[in-house]
Amino acid sequence: MSKRKSHLRLAGLLLVSTLAAQVRAEAPRISGFIDTTYNYDFNRPKSRTTALRSFDRRTDSFLLNNAQIQIDGSKDGIGYLTKLAYGTDASVFKSGGTGADAGLPTAPSTNAYNFELAEAYLTYKCPITGIMLKAGKFVTTEGIEVIESKDDATITRGFLFGLAEPYTHVGAMAGYAISKVDLWVGAANGWDLHTDNNYGKTLLAKLGLNLCDMVSGSVSFIYGAEKSPVAGTNYADDRRTSIDTTWAIKPCKKLTLNLQGNAGTEENTNIADRDSNGVADGGVGHWYGVGIQPKYEFNNKLSLGARYEWFSDLDGARTGNGVTGATTIAQNLTIAPQVNLTDSLVMRVEYRHDWTSRTTVFEREVGGFTGSDTNSASAEFIYKF
Repeated sequence: MSKRKSHLRLAGLLLVSTLAAQVRAEAPRISGFIDTTYNYDFNRPKSRTTALRSFDRRTDSFLLNNAQIQIDGSKDGIGYLTKLAYGTDASVFKSGGTGADAGLPTAPSTNAYNFELAEAYLTYKCPITGIMLKAGKFVTTEGIEVIESKDDATITRGFLFGLAEPYTHVGAMAGYAISKVDLWVGAANGWDLHTDNNYGKTLLAKLGLNLCDMVSGSVSFIYGAEKSPVAGTNYADDRRTSIDTTWAIKPCKKLTLNLQGNAGTEENTNIADRDSNGVADGGVGHWYGVGIQPKYEFNNKLSLGARYEWFSDLDGARTGNGVTGATTIAQNLTIAPQVNLTDSLVMRVEYRHDWTSRTTVFEREVGGFTGSDTNSASAEFIYKF
């Protein structure tokens, strides 16, 4: 009898252990981080904002950039992920629209704190065909840099991140991976939009290439209408195109070289163009740029990130001069050493120099955009949990 009871007890323990393991496997994972910075523009602009910047426009101010909670997991073969962000970063990537017909990214609020769902999507992989599906809100397929500063090589974001790419999409994509190649295609409401602002959907496509342990990269394509219709127009016919290629090269274990090239066009922007009859209409905007972002890890405590970018806005559609043929070339050189104080706490400092081909871009202390260059310094603490 005692032997029988022992067998029953053992079987019960195995059953409980199996059920407990199943519960743990399906329980959602919770993680996140807190990111705070101090930014200073040595031009001391009268408006206390730095031109052509995205998340770090506000100068001489301590900022809670992002306090983010991530919940992710899977159940019954369905994966899920949600990221809820709060801070000044959320005011910049907060989904809405890109403006009626400006052709410019939404002007970021420089001092507001906002909540925003950075991402919230479902995933599924068909066990028979291997086709992968993703639907909801997700970050763009383009670029080196990302919304979450903890995953970037520098504190500030570059011109390509803020001027040439969307931040997020709401839509759906299907993907298929074979050997070293994966292909994704899908459709979305547009650039940084929760709901579409016209009757034209935006096409998304990405080809990922994992050539070897030392080289991986991708080519992304985005095409669609991005402006809201106004009286007498059909902006669903005005297309914005963006082509981006991003590569990560590891020539040695401690060094990673991130490379990016981006080119885009948009029809009927706010450029001061005139038709054959001399009537002002919106011209076609063209832009392109390249960037390199190396990161060297000396050891598990100390690393050094850097960035150089060259961005050409041929017609002013992205930087805002808005005059056909008035090209603006913007460059930035950035260096950012990082110290991992603990496994969870990171400290970084950064020095950045921006310069442009125009002399009316960067504001001075006396007011007026009379400068062609500016220098800034930043300090950052990131706590990950």
